[in-house]
Amino acid sequence: MNCQATLYGRYCHVCGQENLEPKETVWHLVQHFFNDITHFDGKFFSTVKYLLRKPGFLSAEYVAGRRASYLNPIRMYVFTSAFFFIVLYSISKPEDMFKEKGTERTRALPQLEKTLGERQQELKVTGDADERDDLHNSVDHLEMEIREIKKEYGDTTRRKFTDKELTGLMITALSDSLREAGLTPAAQSRVKQLLVLASHPMSGSNLFGLNQGRFNTVGEYDSAEKALPDSLRDGWLKRTLMRKLIAAGEEYERDPQRYKEKFWENWLHSFPKVLFWSLPFFALILNILYFRHKKQIYYVDHGIFTIHFYIATFLLLLISMVLSILTDWIGVHWLQIVTDILITVVSIYNFIYLYKAMRGFYKQRRGKTFLKYFILCWTAFIINLILFLIFTILSAINI
Repeated sequence: MNCQATLYGRYCHVCGQENLEPKETVWHLVQHFFNDITHFDGKFFSTVKYLLRKPGFLSAEYVAGRRASYLNPIRMYVFTSAFFFIVLYSISKPEDMFKEKGTERTRALPQLEKTLGERQQELKVTGDADERDDLHNSVDHLEMEIREIKKEYGDTTRRKFTDKELTGLMITALSDSLREAGLTPAAQSRVKQLLVLASHPMSGSNLFGLNQGRFNTVGEYDSAEKALPDSLRDGWLKRTLMRKLIAAGEEYERDPQRYKEKFWENWLHSFPKVLFWSLPFFALILNILYFRHKKQIYYVDHGIFTIHFYIATFLLLLISMVLSILTDWIGVHWLQIVTDILITVVSIYNFIYLYKAMRGFYKQRRGKTFLKYFILCWTAFIINLILFLIFTILSAINI
């Protein structure tokens, strides 16, 4: 026995370990494997049945101590969440979901002149003052682009210009205008800097007061820090964030397309983390809402309820995803209508599931439960929004 106790009978009276032969045959190992699989399957499907058909029932059973017949909620959460995100990312890969289609947009001089003509015609017929202002700005912008192209490249019709090249021509044209207007060199430099920032969003990023615009590389920043006395140097946290922000800016300038793809990939892969970190906050909100409940309910009990709710959400979303895939595959019109109706029903049930689970677990009146349901949904939404913001920032600087 693992507990070193003297054994009397088939099971240890101290730790409950079964008395098995130290050396097992291959057949015994095969038997144990299939027993574990079927035992897991049996518990899993019976747990899913009660979880979806009787919201709040499993949490009440767990708190009451009746747990042997159902799958452990934490084990089930790990399994269902992993399976859900595997299916989600296999249907639509994160790196492809926000990838720009095709190559960068290009426009030739005839195309720009055609657009200019259309804008001028719209300007003649429109009567709305705001729309006229927008059209005036658009016409001026196009005229400046066309003028600069002809100035630099002549009446070319074949050469196509990217948005980045057109922005560069605009900056050159505006720089000439600023110089002709008699602005001081400092003022000209500042306006040019603002124009560059408008066309390159990562250049000069300002995040919580951390401005990396004056440093092009991490090496420049480190050199500037070493030149300062110890009392004026940035602290460890600010130094770490500045390095990451500057590195992200370098990455963006090196390859904007790759940066965007990596950003969206990191952001989409942060969904499981956001949901995981939101669990304790969700349970805390429930703990506050039900602190005066007639039965003493502990924070851990609210946590078990939250885990069961998250598992049910994963399962219902999985059902919707599978039905959506079937809708795309099925060629029969009436079957597509049936699957669309089923998706709508599952979506509605997913929306009201939390309310029914709160009614089933906490056993309070409908009006009071609905009020708490409303407060819980809005508070959880705000917390998840903050978590998404944090992980969005982390996705942007950890490329």
